[in-house]
Amino acid sequence: MDPAVLILSYGASTPLEIVEGILTEMDQPQEASSSHNGYKCRIKNKYYDTTINLVPFVGKFENVPEDILKATEALIIYFEPKDTTFIEAVAKALPENNQIQLGFLLTNSNLSEESGFSISDLKQQTNFFFDVITLKSDNKSDSEESENGYQEVVEGLKNIVWTNVNYGSKSGNKAEMSTEEMDDQLRDFENLLITAQNLRNDTSLSREEFLDRAEQFAGIVSSILNDNDNDSD
Repeated sequence: MDPAVLILSYGASTPLEIVEGILTEMDQPQEASSSHNGYKCRIKNKYYDTTINLVPFVGKFENVPEDILKATEALIIYFEPKDTTFIEAVAKALPENNQIQLGFLLTNSNLSEESGFSISDLKQQTNFFFDVITLKSDNKSDSEESENGYQEVVEGLKNIVWTNVNYGSKSGNKAEMSTEEMDDQLRDFENLLITAQNLRNDTSLSREEFLDRAEQFAGIVSSILNDNDNDSD
């Protein structure tokens, strides 16, 4: 069974619309999977080629069936800043489902202190770092309007190790690499994962310091994956 990305909504956008946004960004069709009424999503990068299951669930987090929760390795929640009723349920469930390694909070609203939503309060309550992404700008003249926010979600999905990864998918490249080169790549990858875990668990950082380091880390990972994509073209 492929690992699941559980997608919930506490706002106007439906879970299925979030699935459509992700697959459109990845230029992939909406192909139903064989489990949990989900949709297949292929993840291919420098280190692996695998398939995950995007699962749009209509309902609240506390009502998600246990079998879906146990298969979930990433969590995406659409929300409105003034409605944070999902936080309590998430905070209760995450310690019991420590296989969940990635989280995104999506919104169409501009976040501010007046909105009543606090990233630091969320991290304190859940002991988990969520990437908060605004899907589209309220400013229609924004020159970056074409960047709808789903790019960040896709990058996140590509930058973690799913439990079903297939390291042998690039047999041609693998045959051309020496054992030493393969060991070096795996060691670099392991170091990146350790760095990411340490970053997420470092509670001594201020919000600004955390976001700066997270941006730097994401840039490094993205650069590595993009370099490999260019090499394979």
